Amino acid sequence: MSKKIFIAWLALALVGCNSKTIQVVPLQNQVDGKVAVYYTLPRTVIYIRVICIQNEYIPGPYADYATKFLGIEGVSNTPKIEYSIEKVDIEAQSESDPKAMFAVYPSGKGYGNFLALSQEGLILPVNKNINGKSIYLEQERSDLDGIVYKDLSPNPFIAQENSTFYGRTLRDSVYVRVPIQRSVTVEKNMEEKAQEAADFIFNIRKKRLDFLTPDIDHPFTGDALQLILNELQRLEDEYLALFIGKRFAHRITQVFSYIPSNPEGESAILFRFSESKGILPATDLSGRPIIVELDQPEYPEALDAVKSSIETLTSKANLDRFYYRISFGTNIRIADGKQQLIAKRLNVYQYGVLAQLPVNFPEKNN
Repeated sequence: MSKKIFIAWLALALVGCNSKTIQVVPLQNQVDGKVAVYYTLPRTVIYIRVICIQNEYIPGPYADYATKFLGIEGVSNTPKIEYSIEKVDIEAQSESDPKAMFAVYPSGKGYGNFLALSQEGLILPVNKNINGKSIYLEQERSDLDGIVYKDLSPNPFIAQENSTFYGRTLRDSVYVRVPIQRSVTVEKNMEEKAQEAADFIFNIRKKRLDFLTPDIDHPFTGDALQLILNELQRLEDEYLALFIGKRFAHRITQVFSYIPSNPEGESAILFRFSESKGILPATDLSGRPIIVELDQPEYPEALDAVKSSIETLTSKANLDRFYYRISFGTNIRIADGKQQLIAKRLNVYQYGVLAQLPVNFPEKNN
């Protein structure tokens, strides 16, 4: 055995025999009345961002006459709202693990390499700023006022009709039946309104065809003609919507958090989803479950020698080691039944191992 190795072993033995050595104990074993510095190990929090699309269908007021006047079949006259999952994102962040907090009791020479450990990121002091992430529900809706269909016809909905009434008048001692002309205001029914709107659509199409026919002279060219054609198309779309209805898409974004806890792999219901109700709580049985799944990491066989747990450490009174976590990678999936929505590989601290460092160790040479 070389001289340097013998001196190193001797120094460790002396530290172990010294009653004033630095002690590192889990929070459960902290010594009352003694001053300590506390640090906590990190844990991984997984954030799942779900973007849901709400498709809303508002039927047109003339939906029942779409086939009769325009020849368009299969038009529904029932309002409908449907939901679909557009995108799922996964992001992982670290935070302090309240179940892995340690108390460091100094010796006469202070805290050893505690500060160096902090700079290396091996342990996480409780006073360090941690970047958090908002848990929110966000909705982006189209600007809809109370009136969806404003222009129902190019003509008035009321008309003046001349009606003939017959009255009786006295002539030469005899009552004679006399016709009387009167103007009466009559409101058009829904079918008449729909027919006028359909006639206007065909009139727009005829006008557009006139502009596109080279044999017909008109004074418009270039950008002016294009503007006219665009406006005719806009008018046709607006009047077609009176028959085929309008559709609006609303984007709803919701973020969920999940904290892994089982290194042997796990799965849980993240939320539930329904085409008619959208994103639902995990307890709402009216929707189908959306599952989060995590695989067990592949640990090397030689790692068993350094594995330890917080529960094992709490049974020991005095510890002269700093403890830190080595994270391990695992696969995470979000699934809707047999359909996989997203898969990703993440490092999870909870799935890693609790490793040890001596309270004093050689620092790097500058």
